[in-house]
Amino acid sequence: MAQNIEYLNSQEAAKILGVNVSTIKRWTEESKLECIKSAGGHRKFTFKQLASFLNENRRKTSKANLFPIENETDLQLSSHILKGNFPYLIDFLEKNALEANQFRINKVLTGLYLAQYPLHIIYDRIITPVLHRVGQLWLKNELTIIEEHIVTQILKDGILRLQGIVRLPEKPKMGKVLCTTFSSELHDIALKMIQHILEFRGFKVYNTGQITPLMDIEEVIDTIRPVRVYLSSAYLDDKIMIQNEFNHVCSICEERDIALYIGGNGFDHLEINQHAVVQRLFTFEDVFHI
Repeated sequence: MAQNIEYLNSQEAAKILGVNVSTIKRWTEESKLECIKSAGGHRKFTFKQLASFLNENRRKTSKANLFPIENETDLQLSSHILKGNFPYLIDFLEKNALEANQFRINKVLTGLYLAQYPLHIIYDRIITPVLHRVGQLWLKNELTIIEEHIVTQILKDGILRLQGIVRLPEKPKMGKVLCTTFSSELHDIALKMIQHILEFRGFKVYNTGQITPLMDIEEVIDTIRPVRVYLSSAYLDDKIMIQNEFNHVCSICEERDIALYIGGNGFDHLEINQHAVVQRLFTFEDVFHI
């Protein structure tokens, strides 16, 4: 399925990079800044192209904005991102997620990346606190399960769009990884963030998404032959069934000498002392470093 790519014109690119339009034109003519030319000769830019230029030419863009500044809200948001005001950004992201404002969600995440915050910081310090707040609203019956799913999907879509602009290694060199969940797991947003960080590190990632029948996973593992398996669990509804699934995965990984990493609150309720488990992950920074 083709992705919806957001294109910026020369004026918008100039606002982001903190220069005038003539400089944008010169940089493109000198092949320093990539662009796409329309049939009419107009230059178009993607956030990925601008992010790449920012990473390689930080000295030339010391006055760069994080996105086109069109109003006071944009100006305040840009300022709080540059200052690292995480409490403000968490409130802002929560409010706009609850209002289903995908445009502003994307703007925050893009701005954070262009400001060169590491992915694990974005996920640990911004996304995770928002998800916890939304979960608390659901537990207090202040959100319906459908509303909670809508908010989670909006944040997940923002992560997918962010994944489209982050520069990844052209040829993964760290081996293959399988990211998966239990058969009753309805939430896979954490798994998507794990995938994103591992891809950034240079792993080739296979992500099964939510509701994975792990009793049938042996054939998949033998086909992919991963060096690692990441298993995520946010919530348990049948402890006995999930424990059996977990034991089955552990057995497969131990027999094949595959490192198993686990993460999520669901593991608070399981026996996790199996030999296959290399480490329990509590943060996305753990995923980045281990």
